[in-house]
Amino acid sequence: LGLARSPQEGFRRSKAKPMQQDHTFHPDTRLLLAYGRTLAGRPSQASPPKAPHVLDRLAILERCADGRFPLRSFGAELVAVFGRDWKEQDFADLFLAPDWRLMATLIAAAAEAGEPAVARVKGETACGLSLGFELVVMPLRLEAPIGERFLCLVQPLGGEAFLEGRPLVRLRPVSLHPPTAKTPPRIQVVVRNP
Repeated sequence: LGLARSPQEGFRRSKAKPMQQDHTFHPDTRLLLAYGRTLAGRPSQASPPKAPHVLDRLAILERCADGRFPLRSFGAELVAVFGRDWKEQDFADLFLAPDWRLMATLIAAAAEAGEPAVARVKGETACGLSLGFELVVMPLRLEAPIGERFLCLVQPLGGEAFLEGRPLVRLRPVSLHPPTAKTPPRIQVVVRNP
């Protein structure tokens, strides 16, 4: 069973495990997570994603100083599932207010850590049909005039046929997986007596 022989050995083994159980995510989600962590400077074996099939599931999200979150691009596969192009629309409009507060906090955590975050969300049609997604929010490093932007992968978890062609009108968070918060630097005060 791989049990630790001593408490110290168990501690060493547990430290090696990732905080997020990445293996439970969709393979395309894991690919973007690994790449985002590499860009953030965390050790990873990831190279730039070579998965052209995900391009139609990508969106660019901007966080504006006035509190808006407009979508600056919206992939073709997303347009088909949502029944319209959400480009230049506020991402917050896809959520109920309490759900959006959770999502905005997750986006802020990703921005502060400089690493991607994942939300498992449920998309709903007007008549109550639903579809599960993983939503990766990865901060992009851009010049200041462009603004604060995030690359988003909206990864369906299967079952699009069950929507019977009806568009999704709302997203609801099911679980949030923020990046590991960075430990603030330790400050040491040194007092020297003359």
